[in-house]
Amino acid sequence: MTSERDAAITAARQLLESGVAAKPDAICKAIVGIGKPYDTQVIGAHAALVATYLNHSDHVVRHEAIWFLGSWGHLSEYASRIHDSAQMDPDIDNRAYAAKSLGSILKQEKNPVLTKRMLAFVEDGQEEIEVRLSAYSGLLYAWNRPDDFAFLMGEKTISEVDPEFVAQLHAWTQDEAEMPPVIPPRGLFRSLFQAWRASLI
Repeated sequence: MTSERDAAITAARQLLESGVAAKPDAICKAIVGIGKPYDTQVIGAHAALVATYLNHSDHVVRHEAIWFLGSWGHLSEYASRIHDSAQMDPDIDNRAYAAKSLGSILKQEKNPVLTKRMLAFVEDGQEEIEVRLSAYSGLLYAWNRPDDFAFLMGEKTISEVDPEFVAQLHAWTQDEAEMPPVIPPRGLFRSLFQAWRASLI
């Protein structure tokens, strides 16, 4: 790591540590500044600090904290906190985003407990449709299934959820079947597209 990068991380960390008076846009810039470029050690070292912003009063700051820990960082140790955001964040867009971010964690490490929690969002008829579709998109993304982006963007409806895939996931989470197979990535272009998309969502 260069001395310039070290200095930028130090400045961002100091802002976050004293962030009570900091403006939301400055906090967001600091979180992204620590996260990019991707460095596992840097992200891990600052995760606990960023996690304190999951309850910030500004919805964009909370979004960036979810992004850092979930979509970008893939930190399984924060899956429960992100799940809480998916359930309780005051902003519906953040709730949906958190539900999708759980899929980014699940993509790295298949976890039946987390899968079951995401299925609960998908199947809850009382839940906001954005959250249900985003959770399903996250499950599709974790298993490299097609149409994950279409569900995320609302191009497909909840009635188009694949019942066979859902049943396979349920059977696995209940120890009644093997884990559904992960579809192999479809070439370099697909891999690059997924990496680019993950950086945005």
